[in-house]
Amino acid sequence: MADLRYPVETYIGHDPFFGEEADITCRTVKLVKVRKPHNCLWGENGDKHKVQPGEYARYEKALVDGDYWGRYYICIPCMDKDLADLHGRDNDEQDEE
Repeated sequence: MADLRYPVETYIGHDPFFGEEADITCRTVKLVKVRKPHNCLWGENGDKHKVQPGEYARYEKALVDGDYWGRYYICIPCMDKDLADLHGRDNDEQDEE
């Protein structure tokens, strides 16, 4: 995981859906190395890119509103962009953490 821009805890602790109104329970969040291609959640409405085998991604599954098991993967480049935006930086700037 040497290619990560942020510590593992930052990727796991960041909530991409902060502020959404849903009852989330039974939540599991991990940074995983994928074994088969998975759609990147943020690519689904854009360029339709996938997380490829051998790449790392943020994986989350949870029970949403008590009746739907949601699960998704977000690729590390998308996470890096979101975290950079959150901190008011360009995605290319190095972070001092």
